[in-house]
Amino acid sequence: MMWIRPMKTTHIIAYLVTNTNVSSKRTTQSLVRTAAFSPQASYVRLSTIPLIQVHRMLSPRKIITKQHMSFYGRQDEGGIMNIDRAAMMEIIEDVVNSSREESGYVIIDVRGHDEIQSTGKLNDVVVTLPLPYIAQGALAMDEEDFKEAFGFEKPQLDETLVFSCKAGIRSNQAGQLAKMAGYSNVLNYMGGSNEWFS
Repeated sequence: MMWIRPMKTTHIIAYLVTNTNVSSKRTTQSLVRTAAFSPQASYVRLSTIPLIQVHRMLSPRKIITKQHMSFYGRQDEGGIMNIDRAAMMEIIEDVVNSSREESGYVIIDVRGHDEIQSTGKLNDVVVTLPLPYIAQGALAMDEEDFKEAFGFEKPQLDETLVFSCKAGIRSNQAGQLAKMAGYSNVLNYMGGSNEWFS
């Protein structure tokens, strides 16, 4: 098993150099999830990909594949990756410093509008989609209908959905529903607004 200490997670991207037909940076980034967090003091685990080179790069697109999602931390029984406050802060920083499109993240707060009004949003880049709407099939809606109903672009299947709620329970449920809707890259911020605003 190989571990490296990243200089800055948002500036690292791994490239496959063998056993692949990678023809573009976008394809490579879709295959390799870089700069993720492990329980071992934020080291990046690279053992699942043979013979890689690590290069520094500004604002790589953050796409997680199934084999690399474990970098983030503990995987629950439903295959959702749980992240902590430090990881959530870095994800938000990525989106703030680039954009949703460039970062590849869609950060979704599944609390009710009244709850969010009470505490405020985690950040301006966080969108609101209450859990009941997800349970009713919001993620299966037509893109135009979705935008009209909720005020932001429907997440694409290749984007990474990052769910948050009050304490990690509803956001985990939202993650399970997202996976059922065809989204494979799903993260759950365990601490939620309780931790964020503490």
